[in-house]
Amino acid sequence: MLRSWAGGKRSRGDARSSGLQTRPLGRDDQAVALAMLDRNPVRDVFIASRILHDGALTSFGPSPLWGAFDDRETLRGLLHIGPNLVPAIDDEDACGALAPAASGLYLARMMVGERAMVELLWSLIGASYPAPREVRTRQHVYAVGPSELVHDPDAGQPGLARLAAKADEDRVLRLSAAMYAEEMGENPLARDPDGYRRRVRMLTARGWTYVYDVDGELWFKMDIGCASDRTAQIQGVYVPPELRGRGVGTLAMAACCALAFERHPSLSLYVNDFNAPAIALYERIGFRQEPYDFQTIMLP
Repeated sequence: MLRSWAGGKRSRGDARSSGLQTRPLGRDDQAVALAMLDRNPVRDVFIASRILHDGALTSFGPSPLWGAFDDRETLRGLLHIGPNLVPAIDDEDACGALAPAASGLYLARMMVGERAMVELLWSLIGASYPAPREVRTRQHVYAVGPSELVHDPDAGQPGLARLAAKADEDRVLRLSAAMYAEEMGENPLARDPDGYRRRVRMLTARGWTYVYDVDGELWFKMDIGCASDRTAQIQGVYVPPELRGRGVGTLAMAACCALAFERHPSLSLYVNDFNAPAIALYERIGFRQEPYDFQTIMLP
């Protein structure tokens, strides 16, 4: 369990005083890393997905994962380092030991993870970064299993939930970019059009983008942003503004989640605490709140 943290900043010396050893992980560490991540599969699905689907520990180049080990070589915590700083850490000592590895990493775009650990890690490294452009202080984490989903496949449906196909790429790209601009406050096609298009293509190619098709029009989309053998995290949920307030999101998301359960044993997501309409939608279709929150720190 995470011990309480009252705030303030530790020195680098304090961060290293726990006796834990830190190092980049390699291919020989994959089994022990996945075993640790499997203890909290919803919270730690991003890092598990990076290992399983992106070859984070088997690709050429520097490892994006650092681990903290005790004197018995037990893995006590993981930190994903790169554009996304993501901790998978349960205690202060491991967080303090891993903090120097992420300090001053200006290519980072955001830090996201369990709120208590993100706040602690930021207190250790934040002074070496530019001021955040925004902090999403509390984001509720939700999960649902197949038996909990509220979905009536026999109810009258105007359309069909299906996987996005290659022919949908341009339409999905527009919906994805609109969702990102609305959620994050910037146009991804202005910042990195080629990279964003590659991301959309990759999700479609993996069978991780779901759409609700009504007579050839896409009324809804959602992505599986990351996945492990235990769960998949939903991202990119979007209903075009002109269709909102008509129950489209509830109907379409339930149908798309039902389809996603053919590939994933459970589904999860996180949502800003101030987004009452989205929270109400997720709870209507059976998502249950996890006993912790996330926090996202968005950097310039």
